[in-house]
Amino acid sequence: MHIILLGLLVVGVVPLAYGHGLGFDSLTVNIDGTSYDMTAEMPTELDDNSGRLTITISHTSEDEISDAVLWLGIIHSDQYVFQDTFLAHNGVATLDISHTTDDTVVDAQRLDGVVLADADGVTVRGPLFDVGGLYTIHIRPVSIDGQNIVDDTIHTLDLLVLDEATHNSVGADDQSIQFTTKSYFDRISNFQYNADLGIVTFEMPFDWSASRISHIPVIHQEVHFPKDLDEFVTRGYIGEINNVTLFRSSVTVDDFTTIGERTVHFVLLQDHINIIKSQMSRSQDTLPNTMTFTLEKTQDIRSQLSAFSRNGDFQVDMTWEPEVVLPDQKTKFIFTIRDAYTGETIRNSAYDFMIIQDNDTLYKQSGVAQIGGDFQEFTFSEEQGGTATIKIDNIRGTDQSVEFYFVVAPEFGVFFVLIVSIISLLILTRGVLPSTQLFKVGS
Repeated sequence: MHIILLGLLVVGVVPLAYGHGLGFDSLTVNIDGTSYDMTAEMPTELDDNSGRLTITISHTSEDEISDAVLWLGIIHSDQYVFQDTFLAHNGVATLDISHTTDDTVVDAQRLDGVVLADADGVTVRGPLFDVGGLYTIHIRPVSIDGQNIVDDTIHTLDLLVLDEATHNSVGADDQSIQFTTKSYFDRISNFQYNADLGIVTFEMPFDWSASRISHIPVIHQEVHFPKDLDEFVTRGYIGEINNVTLFRSSVTVDDFTTIGERTVHFVLLQDHINIIKSQMSRSQDTLPNTMTFTLEKTQDIRSQLSAFSRNGDFQVDMTWEPEVVLPDQKTKFIFTIRDAYTGETIRNSAYDFMIIQDNDTLYKQSGVAQIGGDFQEFTFSEEQGGTATIKIDNIRGTDQSVEFYFVVAPEFGVFFVLIVSIISLLILTRGVLPSTQLFKVGS
């Protein structure tokens, strides 16, 4: 089994507007010596098996385009599901697509094989947009402003539509368990749960070519299951892709967003994908055409926690040293502030750090996490044993905050506090997400 080194974490914010995008993609192209911007946009979720696809082509110089004739092709699950040629007024072609089981029909007039769309677009009915996943849009300009285009290059845009699926599995006592997966990339298949081993596996189609990976800023997958599934609810999880162990930061646990449900997030950045590919290439001559995800429970009870702010914009990871918080011993609380959507650390993040016990503030300090990570130190007295709360407030000057619960060991023993800590973390889950993430300042 290959292990990705934690020190290779990427720092920086990934612009989601380019490359594979959730409901949106754009690129700049050169056509017959002129520079143009192309965009494609559609809903991030399909509503009642329908959706609107909008294609736009415009001069990068911001000069207006009177009209353009565009050939469009839509690929899903590695095959064309739709092809046609449209007249795009002012460079905009809008398709309102309704899913039916009948043959594809375009409700519009044609001239010389070109669909004449009005300003409100055209309606397309057929076996399209019934499921989520990756939709690849092929665009070939036929003419722009009445001038035929000599360059016959097909330009590619990729749109991601949420694909949600339920999976009925069998637990350790032969009880029925329902898992739910949400994919923000491509469709998930072959979902399996092994209750005896405590492992979930599933697959997703994936092209490992360098040109494809260079077009992907982030891949995000979710696995949902009941919090009362004791056989699989654990303090931490190990994630793998095709037998390559992931960064701890790539697998996070959310016990807060949905009542009664635990969500485990896989978040893979482009550099992570390249490292996985490199590890795979060392052990096999031919790369697969899939990503096989593995989620395995672990008994790792290290103090690794994550929490999301109320609006879901920020994720904060927390750990402390030493592992057991004791009175009269300096404890270092280490935390990282991240973009909740990409998993990236956010530089120069202002915050207020507080330690609260019995509604009293024991410690408060403001700071700025210059590299996204920072730490605070505090020494508890013998009288301050028991449950305490860390609150990180006013994140980046907003009213958003997160809270973490932990236990300061009482005088009568470390063994007791280990048990109480685990129970407290399972009970006091408001805003607290047990996680396998590990981040240390300077890593």
